[in-house]
Amino acid sequence: MIRAMVEAHYEPGRQDRNRRWVFRNVVLKVYPISERTFWRYMTLTRNITRKPEPDDPNQLKLF
Repeated sequence: MIRAMVEAHYEPGRQDRNRRWVFRNVVLKVYPISERTFWRYMTLTRNITRKPEPDDPNQLKLF
């Protein structure tokens, strides 16, 4: 849910709509988490949603 909020409000080219702004003005109002936890969630969801390459021996198998 947090990742979806960030994708909805983050604008890559604008300095005033960065991920930290989204955390402080959107996410924090809904979920009372620390900024460190927010960045940890962003890293976890990025790694889980990334599709592994077919022949990459370094990829972890999730299932």
